[in-house]
Amino acid sequence: MSELKTILSGRISGGDARALASGDFKEELLQLLFDEDKRTSDNAAWVMTHLPKTADAWLAERQNTLIDEVMRTESTTKRRLIMNLLERTPFEVDSIRTDFLDFCFNAMLSDEPIGVKSLAIKLTYAQSKFYPELLEEFNTALQMMEPEVLPAALKHIRGKMLKK
Repeated sequence: MSELKTILSGRISGGDARALASGDFKEELLQLLFDEDKRTSDNAAWVMTHLPKTADAWLAERQNTLIDEVMRTESTTKRRLIMNLLERTPFEVDSIRTDFLDFCFNAMLSDEPIGVKSLAIKLTYAQSKFYPELLEEFNTALQMMEPEVLPAALKHIRGKMLKK
C-alpha cells in the first residue's frame, strides 16, 4: 500500500487535504479516486478539490475520466466532489457529452442531495449554453422547480441561472 493510500484510508483534516493537494500527487490521487475503499476514494476526491488553480488545465485534460466516474459512482459524497472538479473545467461546443448532459438534467430534478443538485444545475447550464434549444429545455426544467418548496441554496442557484 502506498503512503498516500495509507493516509487517505483514514480521517484527514482540511489542513492535511490542502498539504496533500499542494504536493506532487495529482496522478496518484486520480488513481486513488477509483479505489475500492469508499473512504480512500472519497478522500482522494476531497483532496483533489483543494488542488491549486494551476491544476485546472490538468483537470480539463481528464474531464472525460472524471465524467465517467461521476456517472458511475454510488457515493454521493464523491459525486458531489467530482462535480466540483468538473465545474473548474471548460465545456466546449464540440465536445459536449450527451450522456453527461442527460445525467445532469436528471440529477437537477432528482432526489439527490442539495449539493449535487446545485452542481448539476451549474453543469447543465455550462453544457447547454451553446445551443438555444437546450437552453430553452434548461429554462423549462428550472421553471418546473417550484421556488416555494426549494431549500434556500437551490432557490438561489435557480434564480441565478434564470437570470442568465
